[in-house]
Amino acid sequence: MVNLDNEMDLILAHKRAMKLCELTGFSLLTQTSVATAISEIARCAIEFGKSSTLTLGIDSIANRKFLVAVIGDKTDFSQRCFEACSYARRLVSDVDIKRTSRETQIVLRQQLSFSGTLTEAKVDSFADYFKNEPPISAYDELRRKNLMLQDLAEKLRASEEDYRMLTDTLPVMMFSVDIRGQIYYTNKWLQDYFGAAPKETSAAAWQPYIFQPDYHLFSKELTGSILHQVPLTGQYRFKEKSSGEYRWHVFSIIPLKNEKEKISQWIGFLVDINGQKQIEQALKDNRELKEIQDQLYQNQEELQKKVIELNRSNYELEQFAHLASHDLQEPLRKLFFYSDVLKKRYGLLLDTTGMNMLNNMTAAANRMKELISDLLSYSQLQKQNLRFEHVELNDILRDVVKDLDLTIKEKNAVIEIDNLPKVTGNVLRLRQLFNNLISNSLKYCKNGVPPHISIVSRPGTDQNTIIVRDNGIGFDDQYSEKIFGLFERLHTRDKFPGTGIGLSICKKIAELHNGRITAHSVVNEYAAFEVTLPELEKA
Repeated sequence: MVNLDNEMDLILAHKRAMKLCELTGFSLLTQTSVATAISEIARCAIEFGKSSTLTLGIDSIANRKFLVAVIGDKTDFSQRCFEACSYARRLVSDVDIKRTSRETQIVLRQQLSFSGTLTEAKVDSFADYFKNEPPISAYDELRRKNLMLQDLAEKLRASEEDYRMLTDTLPVMMFSVDIRGQIYYTNKWLQDYFGAAPKETSAAAWQPYIFQPDYHLFSKELTGSILHQVPLTGQYRFKEKSSGEYRWHVFSIIPLKNEKEKISQWIGFLVDINGQKQIEQALKDNRELKEIQDQLYQNQEELQKKVIELNRSNYELEQFAHLASHDLQEPLRKLFFYSDVLKKRYGLLLDTTGMNMLNNMTAAANRMKELISDLLSYSQLQKQNLRFEHVELNDILRDVVKDLDLTIKEKNAVIEIDNLPKVTGNVLRLRQLFNNLISNSLKYCKNGVPPHISIVSRPGTDQNTIIVRDNGIGFDDQYSEKIFGLFERLHTRDKFPGTGIGLSICKKIAELHNGRITAHSVVNEYAAFEVTLPELEKA
C-alpha cells in the first residue's frame, strides 16, 4: 500500500506498479500500460481527494488471476476522474468504480499471463520483496521511516489505551509522576473520588484532599520519601468529593528507575481500607466494652454490698424510729407528769427562781418531744411505704388552710390559692409538704405586717410547678440550698421556735414524688418555694 499525498508518492506508485508487473511476467509494453493507467487515476486522487491510498495486489476471479490496483479515498473523487478513467480503460482489462459508506474506490484489473503456477507462497514472496527492497530514493527512505514511526505511534497509542483500560478497571486509584514532580496521568477511579486530582506530588498540593489531623504526618513522610528517593507507604484519610466523607486509604508512591539506575518517574497508588479500619475500631471498641462490662460487674457487686448495708441501715433506722416513738417518749411523759405534780402540790413553796427552773425544764421537755416527733416523721418517709393516686391539689390546700385556721386568724393572714392541677402522689405526704411551707410563711412574717401568701401553678411540658410565695422577712439567697439540710436554722430558737427539720421533710417528700423543691428570696421582701411535681399519669 502507498499513501498518495504528493508528486513524490505518484512516482513511488508508478515504480511499484512497474515492479509488480515485472514480477508477474508482463511484457515491458504491458508493464508500461498498466503503470500508466494506475498513475493517471492516482494523479486524480492526489488532486481531488483528501487522504488517498493505492493498494497493489493479486486477485482470483473464476479461476483467472488478475493484477489489481485499488485507489481509494473518503471523498467521492471519482466524479472528477471521468477522463482519467476513460483513458485507463484503454490501457487495462477493466476499470470499476465502487462506493461504500466509508470510501470511494476505483479498481483497475489486468489479467495475468504468468506461465508458471502462481501459488500463495509465490504471492507471499512478491510481498516480501516489497518489504525488503532497498529504498528507491531518499524520499522513499523518509517515507518508509515515517510509516514505521506512524506504526510505532499507533502501537504505542494502543498500548496506552490498554494500560488506561487496565488501570480504569482495577478498583485502585493510580497516578503517574514525572521527574519534575508533575502528575501527568490519573486513572478514572482517582478522578471520580477527588473530582479534580492534584497537579503535583508536593504535600501542599495534597492538603485540600487530606484530613487535616493526618496532614502533618503525611507532609513529613511524603517530603522525606521524595527527598531521599525511597518508596512511601502510609495510612491517611482522604476526602471523597461526592459524599464529603473522609475515608482511610493506604497511600503508596514508588520511584521507577531506568537501566542507568536513574529515576525516570514515580507511580502512586491509593487503596481504600476504610472497611478494614472500621473492623479494627469495632474490635477495639469490643475490647473496651468488655473491660467496661467487667468494671460494671465489679461495680454491681460493690453496689449489691452497699444495698445490703443500706438495708441494714434502714432496718436500724426503723428500730430507732420505734425507740423514738415508744422508749424515748416514755421518760418524757413521766417528766411532764412529775413537773405537773410539782406545780400543783409544791408550787406555793417554790420561790420565783425555783418556778423559773421548773418552767425551763418543762419547755426543754416540750422541745425534746417536738424534736423526737419530727425525727420520727422524717425517718418514716420511705417510698415503698407510699401509695400513689390521682390527687386534687386544690383539695389538699383547702384542708391545710382549715388546719391552720386559728393561726391565720390570729395574724390576719391573707392566702390566695390559684386553680391548681391534678397530680399523681400521696395525699398524706403532699398535705404534710404544703402544711410545712404555709406554716413557715406564717411563722417568718414581719412584725406588724399581715402575712400575704400566694399559691400559684406554672405548667410545663411534662411537669407542674407549684409556687408558694410570701411577704415575710425572707433570707439571704446564698442559703437557698442550705435551708433544706437536716437541723439547719437561720435564726435562733428563742426568736423563731422549731427543730430545723420541716424543710428537710419537704425536700424528702418532693423527691419521693420524683420531683424537687427550690427556694429563692430577698431579705425583708419575700420568700418563694417552688415545688415541681410530674404531671398526672394517664390511666
